[in-house]
Amino acid sequence: MNMKTLDTVIAMIIVLLVLSLIVQSVQSLIKKWFKLKSQSILDSLHDLFEYAQEKEKTAKDAVKSADELVTSVTEELKKLGRVSLIRKNCMVDSIAKEDLLKILERIDSTALRDKVDKWYDTVMQGFEERYTRHMKTVAICISIGVVIIFNANFFDIYQNISRNDLLRNAIIAQSDDVNRRLKDLGQRNDEQAQDERKQLEEAQKQLQSDIDRAAGLGFKPLTSEQVKAFFSGNIDYWNAPKALLGWAIMVMLLSVGAPFWQDALESLFGIKNLLRKKSDTKNVEDKGGQPKP
Repeated sequence: MNMKTLDTVIAMIIVLLVLSLIVQSVQSLIKKWFKLKSQSILDSLHDLFEYAQEKEKTAKDAVKSADELVTSVTEELKKLGRVSLIRKNCMVDSIAKEDLLKILERIDSTALRDKVDKWYDTVMQGFEERYTRHMKTVAICISIGVVIIFNANFFDIYQNISRNDLLRNAIIAQSDDVNRRLKDLGQRNDEQAQDERKQLEEAQKQLQSDIDRAAGLGFKPLTSEQVKAFFSGNIDYWNAPKALLGWAIMVMLLSVGAPFWQDALESLFGIKNLLRKKSDTKNVEDKGGQPKP
């Protein structure tokens, strides 16, 4: 593979990583602001209680309704400090089976304890699958918005990178910074933060940082004139299909996710280093010397 072609591919992947970081930052803000995971867990608890009540024939009339149980559980979780920024809504990113069973005992709902214990894993597994699919859909919607706002046309980006050596080298020089940002993101996802306000502020700062990073990659965001021309119908019908196709390709590539492109980037850097070593060895041998061990 030609070294210039390899550098062009590496630069394209770095661009994809930077855009993926923006998508993840926006998604993180949306999840934290609207408490999507917390609401999804509470909905799953409602399903769990309803299913347990259907199976609990003998004590069905003696227990609370599913709505009442969820309300009681959320009140107990609030007492434990799991509340939102405005301290009105219950905020819970996860709830262990053992904690839920203890809460049921505390709110005098031991009649459902065995059934909840039996069906908890099944219901929560379904929650994880639904939540993951939902977040993928959200990520795709955000990707569409990011691609359109930044006018990230795949064909234009590739041409700019392949033809502009300075731009290509500048993008490749950001690889360490992008990888460091990805590692920091992974560490924060593993940590259980206590201050919701601090989480939101940090997410906003990271989003602004990612946008600033993208500004140096040669993007030409849509102007207000272009937006007005689109809605007024005054568009270039010859180039419009190409632009739409370029946007669609970028959205599909972003939907793969940052971890995939991070692995691809590491592999390509490994190939580049290998080719460079072979080239150095060949140059030494051509000069009649001995390759260094």
